[in-house]
Amino acid sequence: MAVVLNVKSLRALRKDRQSKPSRPDKDPETYKPLEPLQERIAAWRTVIEDDRQRAIYDRVAASVDEDRYRAIQQKYADEIRQSGQRATTKYIDLAPWFMIHSRLAMLLDLDRRAPCSILDIGSGGGQFLAIAKALGHRTMAFDLPEPDHYRDLVALFGIERVEGGVEFRKPLSPAVGRFDLIVINGQVFDRLPKTGARWRLPEWAGFIRYLCAEHLNYPGELFIGLNKSDGPTEKEEFFWPLVDLAERHGASVDRQYATMHFTLEKPLTLDEIDAVEWNRR
Repeated sequence: MAVVLNVKSLRALRKDRQSKPSRPDKDPETYKPLEPLQERIAAWRTVIEDDRQRAIYDRVAASVDEDRYRAIQQKYADEIRQSGQRATTKYIDLAPWFMIHSRLAMLLDLDRRAPCSILDIGSGGGQFLAIAKALGHRTMAFDLPEPDHYRDLVALFGIERVEGGVEFRKPLSPAVGRFDLIVINGQVFDRLPKTGARWRLPEWAGFIRYLCAEHLNYPGELFIGLNKSDGPTEKEEFFWPLVDLAERHGASVDRQYATMHFTLEKPLTLDEIDAVEWNRR
């Protein structure tokens, strides 16, 4: 049987199609931190195909105070307009980062586990911890004092923040305690003083030993997701020797994204590596 649409129905259909947000991952301008929050939330929601991930995304999106978020947009509006897509002001566009980090939250079962304590080392704007907090977990952000908009975003989410950075062979701030889950996602701190060379296995093994001994509860979990930091320009490859080492020690590894997830009953020692000794308090 043929279906006949009158002019009013056709107009309504066109309007409905126009009202649906287009997929932002098809837009060459990925980050739009000055656009209204709800428009960005709706647009990036279309990218999520998994119902469980969508539920996590919706949970954190609903937790954001829109008035306080608009105040942050206004505060940094000039800086955003002057900055490119590579500048850190891109993190003020919350929706794409909620989408990305909701995958990590799902990988770590943050929506299905009992409330736990989570430390994010190099937390940036705190979007991952915002998700964790919205799911009922106790969170702490650890990162450098600057840029200011990171501090403002973490405050927007109501997350405890300790200012500081990872320094070679030095302990973390004494304000950082022990946690059930420690997350390092997208490291930029792994450089040696003076030379600026990237850490190799002895440095990574020493830092992991230190974290396991001083900052992890047991049973506990350690998650490391690498940035590309290897190759002639330090951007071609992930540091695969660390991924291989983690896999040998029982970590769940995803080689597409170079992630390592340790579930531990006791501290890692990594005895086969001549690890750099990390100072302890």
